[in-house]
Amino acid sequence: MGREIQEGDFAVKLNFEKLVCVFASCCVIGFCVESVWCIIKNGYLESRQSLVYGPLSVAYGMGGVLLTLVLSRFSDSSLWKVFLISFLVGTAAEYICSLGQEIVFGSVAWDYSHLPLNINGRVCLLYSLFWGVLGVFWVKVFMPLTDKLVNALNPNAVTAFVWAFSVFFVFDAMMSAGAAFRMNEREKGVPASSRIDVFFDEHFDNERMHKIYANSKKVEK
Repeated sequence: MGREIQEGDFAVKLNFEKLVCVFASCCVIGFCVESVWCIIKNGYLESRQSLVYGPLSVAYGMGGVLLTLVLSRFSDSSLWKVFLISFLVGTAAEYICSLGQEIVFGSVAWDYSHLPLNINGRVCLLYSLFWGVLGVFWVKVFMPLTDKLVNALNPNAVTAFVWAFSVFFVFDAMMSAGAAFRMNEREKGVPASSRIDVFFDEHFDNERMHKIYANSKKVEK
């Protein structure tokens, strides 16, 4: 039998605004983590953003929302159960994100082919274990802390931030999709045929796009 949900539980108070706050914070945190890791691993800094505007790593944001939705009702569960659920959910999410990027944009942002026990280079045992550990941290530290922070803020301020970020994110995503689509067209030798194409050619040429998505690699068909 599942545990009885109390009025103060994170799952009971989960709503759109809280999920947007989780998504936004995880996007920024993910961008910062990837940037620092790039410096540590490569000795230099290069872009790790997912969209053309703003320090946002969408995969981390989606992962944060997914973990929150799935794990919000397991705050009192045993650590091994939380670990296993996060292990499976995180692995599935990472695989889907990688496959989705390849299908939509024809590129991948990570490749685990060089690591043991990987599946098509999209996921591997090492990072799946990281997902499991992250899930435990999520349930025991991140979600309670997020709950306290959001509830401590002025409700009107939270609402204003949520809608401002939502509008910005939709705009950013549309611009990013348009810029990526036009870059693919240019690489195929397709000339600009509209004012929109000209706009993307002038403001998001191949040099700028490669700087923004420095870690992405084209997938050879």
